[in-house]
Amino acid sequence: VGSRGSLASHRALLQPLTFRRRIQSAKCERGGGAGGGAHQPRGFEKLRRWSKERGEREERQGEGARCSIATGAMFFLIQLDKNIVLDPRHFGKNMKEVIHEKLKTEVEGSCSGRYGFIILVTSIYDISVGIITDDGTARAKFHVKYDCIAFRPFKGEVLDAVVTQVNKFGFFAEAGPLSIFVSNQLIGEDMAFESVGENAYVSQDQQVKIVKDAEVRVRVVGMRIDASEIFCIATIREDYLGLIGNAADY
Repeated sequence: VGSRGSLASHRALLQPLTFRRRIQSAKCERGGGAGGGAHQPRGFEKLRRWSKERGEREERQGEGARCSIATGAMFFLIQLDKNIVLDPRHFGKNMKEVIHEKLKTEVEGSCSGRYGFIILVTSIYDISVGIITDDGTARAKFHVKYDCIAFRPFKGEVLDAVVTQVNKFGFFAEAGPLSIFVSNQLIGEDMAFESVGENAYVSQDQQVKIVKDAEVRVRVVGMRIDASEIFCIATIREDYLGLIGNAADY
């Protein structure tokens, strides 16, 4: 399926996974009181860590606020397949373990426009009989079927991200492996860009300051989907969006 295919058809192909931290759109009625391996990009470990931290924070905040959350899935449990090629030196009693490791190395951390980012291979349920390749190297090719967890955002989703760069045109952020850009037109009229000392977007009352490493909540308003990359345009110019903390605070 090409990268310009219907997002609705993509969603229909995927089986939603009941995941503890699916942060999408939230409308909150305020109550009383105060509220992988070395082959993976660094964003994947952040994604797992931030999911746990956000869950703990929202459990504490739940004592003073009642939230009605409309959840749309961003994490999916899907079944995929891939051809794995082994050199002759790996043939033997440990061949299955080698296939497992090579699959994880090649798949975890990868991205496709159709399925999104592959976060984790959860199980391998079928390995075909090896077929000797015809390139004269005596290598064997195995067809492997496996289950994995994929991270695939859609337009309209709400998610948390960490700011990585701030400039006069807006700011860049990362939500795990996903790169996000928020234009200055989508930040809000009450916030202005300041370049004194550290680049930042600061509110008129000086109470809100978006700088590098700040944690923000954004809504996806546009996406660029390539064969091996997903890039999002987002906004914080809505209720319940914007700054939610600094990385140093957690």
